Amino acid sequence: MTKRTYRVFKNGRFVVSRVPGRYAGIMTQKIFGRLDCRSGMRALKRNRIFFLTWKDAVTAGYRPCKNCRPGPDDHY
Repeated sequence: MTKRTYRVFKNGRFVVSRVPGRYAGIMTQKIFGRLDCRSGMRALKRNRIFFLTWKDAVTAGYRPCKNCRPGPDDHY
């Protein structure tokens, strides 16, 4: 059985990871939020991007979701 992998944006480049990271973004809208955010879950899979950290998402030009309001100190 193959393990699922994710393309995660980390330190300015994409890496392959077995975990999706802490945040998910929508490439078409340049918004990111927590993995359990309802807004992000509605996005098409082909438009999703994953980030390891809050800083990675902001550095890539994404803004925090207004629904789940992710922050740099999120612990979940």
